[in-house]
Amino acid sequence: MYIKDVEIKNFRNINQIEIKPENGINIIYGENGQGKTNIIEAVWLFTGCKSFRTSKDKELIKFGENMSQLDIEFCDSIRENKAQIQIEKRRNAALNGVELSSPRELIGKFYSIVFSPGHLSLVKEGPLNRRRFIDTAISQIENIYAKKLAYYNHLVNQKNALLKNASEDSSLITTFDIWDEKLAQAAAEIIKYRIEYIKKIEPCVSDIYEGISDKREKLKIKYASNIRYESENIADIEDNCYKALLANRANDLYIKSTSCGPHRDDMEIFINGISARKFGSQGQQRSASLALKLAEADIIKEEKNEKPVILLDDVMSELDLGRQNFILHKMSDKQVFITCCEKETVQRLEKGKVYKIENGQVID
Repeated sequence: MYIKDVEIKNFRNINQIEIKPENGINIIYGENGQGKTNIIEAVWLFTGCKSFRTSKDKELIKFGENMSQLDIEFCDSIRENKAQIQIEKRRNAALNGVELSSPRELIGKFYSIVFSPGHLSLVKEGPLNRRRFIDTAISQIENIYAKKLAYYNHLVNQKNALLKNASEDSSLITTFDIWDEKLAQAAAEIIKYRIEYIKKIEPCVSDIYEGISDKREKLKIKYASNIRYESENIADIEDNCYKALLANRANDLYIKSTSCGPHRDDMEIFINGISARKFGSQGQQRSASLALKLAEADIIKEEKNEKPVILLDDVMSELDLGRQNFILHKMSDKQVFITCCEKETVQRLEKGKVYKIENGQVID
């Protein structure tokens, strides 16, 4: 999969630019705040996922404008495609001239992996980022997952609203059994998807990390659920989810929040059998984060027979030369966009295209 053309209008600080990238490495360089990441962000939105920088669509529109418009032409293994996203109060999308009911319908049509400085903290920081990594990765290979996750989150929000109001209206407690049945069923589906994805990606992550560490260290990952289940059968998981919700009901009423479920789960990462989050060095944590993102790309290729477009947003300067070269080697058969500030990165580029960005404009 590769992009032939991308056009961006009234997006962040960009008035209007058009880029016809190389089907290989493309470097976008310039000083901070000039619009490099905005280009990466615009391309990423065509995956159908939310921005990796904000959850508020209105923040994507250029100040003083009413609407942003993004257009790309891309080729998959079967055909050429044209996609468009318009952003007003919310995002609207179209694919090959057909309006989509939701931007989520782009999921599974355009594949991409984004790797930003925030992802380098994937191992070090809290479980929210690791859950987001798993959920975004699964969404790209399982089209229905994003809808199931949105439904589960909706149920959690509704249950939390009831928990907050129950102290004033005790009759609401009588509805909790029904809500917990729905929650348990939705939660079990999310947990099952995550377990299966970890099984798929774990060997790939391990192999890549071994390559980064020159076979000196071994990495393992494990899905860590706060729901105890005896087997990975979805009916058993659902039953245990319901039991956990019931057991925690009194505490949930006290804290006015749903304390158990996949929205509280994590992914554990071990290097040589030791927790990478608690005891790993900065270099080990960054290498583990890098391995996870590179493995994500490999899983898309394996599952969908499509090479995802790779978006590397200002991460090269955060990595040593060895890790930089490892990335470029692993991505040599894919279309890659790299943003950077340093001319040295540009000078090391043997082939590909280079774009300089100033004040949201491409400078020839």
